[in-house]
Amino acid sequence: MMLITTSHRPTRRTRSFGHDLEKVFPNSLYLTRGKKTIQDLLMEAYDRGYERLLIINVWKGNPLKMTFIKVDPEDWGYLGYLYLHGIKLQREIGFRNIPPIREEMPFVVTTAKRVGIDHTAFAQVFAELTGGKFVPRGNKSLQTIADKNNTDVIGVIENYPRGMAVNFYRFDITKERPVGPLILVKIWIMEDGRRWDYKEALGIKPKG
Repeated sequence: MMLITTSHRPTRRTRSFGHDLEKVFPNSLYLTRGKKTIQDLLMEAYDRGYERLLIINVWKGNPLKMTFIKVDPEDWGYLGYLYLHGIKLQREIGFRNIPPIREEMPFVVTTAKRVGIDHTAFAQVFAELTGGKFVPRGNKSLQTIADKNNTDVIGVIENYPRGMAVNFYRFDITKERPVGPLILVKIWIMEDGRRWDYKEALGIKPKG
């Protein structure tokens, strides 16, 4: 699915976040960046058969931005960006030592029930960024969606007071609650011009 790495000189928390993402994106891999350039990473992703490259950028010790890049030697390019309020790691939610999914299965993206059109739009965008599959929620349970799509993992777009949240379910681990990581998103921007900013959505005017 994707190769996951960080900007240069990541913090321990950022590396842990990358490892957590490896465990919820099927058949993906977290790779230590080292001195590799973007071109090196793209070639590594292509050689390993991945369709996406995800780079986690750091600010003040925490993950700030997620950059998604399409892996294609003839048509590679930046797809879009998520700017984050913050994250909660799997261990902070109560899950440790979750194994990665080392087999092909769909990564399904849906929403929580009773959310607005902005959440649905972001669910579609998140599916595009990750190479996943968007499935409208309706009144279906998450387990029903997972069963119909032959998958053990679902990313769910949820409400969050200052933006939106992405949470992850692994039904092979537990059917009761999300395993994380929890990603709190304040802005998303796509290279084709689509964008969303929580301050604009809430009518918050810039200071000054």
